[in-house]
Amino acid sequence: MADDVMTAPPLASETLESAVTTGAPNRTHFIQQQTLVTVVLSYQLLFSPTDALIAGVKEYIVLGLLLLIIGLMVLPARVVEASWFPVTLALGDTAITTVLIYLSGNASSDLYLTYFLIIVIASTCRTLKQMFILSIIVCGLYGAVLYMEEGGNDAPLESHFLRIPLLLIMATFYGFTTETARRVTQEKSKLLLEHTVLTNYDSLTGLPNRRLFTDLLDKALARALRNEQLVGLLVLDLDDFKRINDTLGHTMGDLFLTAISTRLTSCLRKSDTVARFGGDEFGVILENVSSSEHAARLAQKLHTTLAPSLSLGGHDVVATASIGIALYPLDASDPDTLIKNADTAMNHAKTQGKNAYQFFKSDMNVRAVKRLLLENNLHKALEREELLLHYQPQLDLNTGHISGVEALLRWQHQDLGLVPPSQFIPVAEDTGLIVPIGEWTLQTACARAKAWHEAGFPGLVVGVNLSARQLKPQYNFVKLVERVLHDTGLDPRFLELELTEGMIIQTAESTMTTLHELRALGVHLSVDDFGTGYSSLNYLKRFPLNTLKIDQSFVQDCTTTSDGALITKAIIALANALKLKVVGEGVETHDQIAFLREQGCHVIQGFVFSRPVPVEEIVQLLRKEPNPSAL
Repeated sequence: MADDVMTAPPLASETLESAVTTGAPNRTHFIQQQTLVTVVLSYQLLFSPTDALIAGVKEYIVLGLLLLIIGLMVLPARVVEASWFPVTLALGDTAITTVLIYLSGNASSDLYLTYFLIIVIASTCRTLKQMFILSIIVCGLYGAVLYMEEGGNDAPLESHFLRIPLLLIMATFYGFTTETARRVTQEKSKLLLEHTVLTNYDSLTGLPNRRLFTDLLDKALARALRNEQLVGLLVLDLDDFKRINDTLGHTMGDLFLTAISTRLTSCLRKSDTVARFGGDEFGVILENVSSSEHAARLAQKLHTTLAPSLSLGGHDVVATASIGIALYPLDASDPDTLIKNADTAMNHAKTQGKNAYQFFKSDMNVRAVKRLLLENNLHKALEREELLLHYQPQLDLNTGHISGVEALLRWQHQDLGLVPPSQFIPVAEDTGLIVPIGEWTLQTACARAKAWHEAGFPGLVVGVNLSARQLKPQYNFVKLVERVLHDTGLDPRFLELELTEGMIIQTAESTMTTLHELRALGVHLSVDDFGTGYSSLNYLKRFPLNTLKIDQSFVQDCTTTSDGALITKAIIALANALKLKVVGEGVETHDQIAFLREQGCHVIQGFVFSRPVPVEEIVQLLRKEPNPSAL
């Protein structure tokens, strides 16, 4: 929703630093503990006999203990918060306390040993129950020592009993400090491990991510350089993965990626490395590659491994992949360039029909740069008003009139000249620019059709090609069509939206709803290039179609081969049985016109009458007198 506030997640390093700072004891904690030690030791010194070894300097010792507290106040934060600091402080206090108690004359060797045992036991305590048991042991040990020393010490008896709670306090302090040190160390180790995993591994699949993959590749290249070996790098991209997310949902898409990662890992050697770069892209490091043929066999093995279908939520899904291969040191000498070249080869494999592998070639970089240049220029084409429409007329075989025109997009670049649609349409599809370009095409074609109607050519239908991306729910295509028709004043009956057979076969239920809503507006729908996809009579029945356009490959064979004639005849018969208008595309000869008319085709479109022409020439063709006998 528009009102939602999006915030960026904290960085892993920030989370680590925050967690460590929160879990670690702070400076105030240590000052409080050291103050406690100072109080206990000061008490011991004050009750020391007058003939003790430190009788003349005990005031200075107390002052030194106070200075130690002040030192804790000014120590750098990095020292106080270090993992080793609590242990060091505890050991230091133990040594100082033990020595001072002994030198003060308040303990015989037996009492000194007792105190030492108390410190050792306290260091092992981790729970309140353990501390309670320790309290009993402390009192028992101290009482036993007092009993053995009865009459041998000049100190008042009450001073001995007062030491019991003080010793308990000291034992608790050391136990707490030691446990705190343990906990802080464990927390830091855990956080460091989590940080390492977060930084270097993909959270979904558990595979190394691109960062770790690059480091591993760098090490693999170093080994290959020492051993004079080849390293193969494969970049693998799943074909049409977006369709799985769109049709089955992102949860199923995640399950699909996890299953694919398992398959990839299972078919590789232990010396190989597979990583997920992100999305549906994976990388594979092949060490000890003997030749390019070796790398090709491994790529074929990956294709074979991916071939069996996967069951996702009751749907059988087939995975295919386009793979790019680059070899070290033949194609690059550093990790980044090697990955880039393998990625370039993968993109080339996609353009060659997908589900294939392709080795990198130096001229691919030239094509990649040209495509990037084309993409950058296409972003500015609308702004610069470089796009235009040509129109190819469609002739009614019964009347000889032009019954409609198909709007065909063209790009007149200021430097590149007229760019063929076969070059820029795929780029527009991949980048999403097809959506704003498609909106401009629809607006321009409808406005032009309305102008022709007002100029005395009523009933002329304009056909506009659609992209599958335009029909996605987020673009609200029905609302766009409603707005364009309202703005231009064009009657919906004279707008025909053309979909390819492949678009219809792969369509989701949401697209089906969109098509029915368009049909309810009065807009006509046609299926283009019929017969080239996986034709299904079922979709002809389910979809609200008005027109079926026979692909030009069948039309061109209809008078030269018996198979071409039979297929074209069957398509026309099917369309007539379903009460669909039939348009023959790519008509180039009068023999083809005669065949199509004889079989019951209604409309033709092709070079035999006119190529796609600018808007000015369409008007001239419209003004010609119809001559059915000439067709």
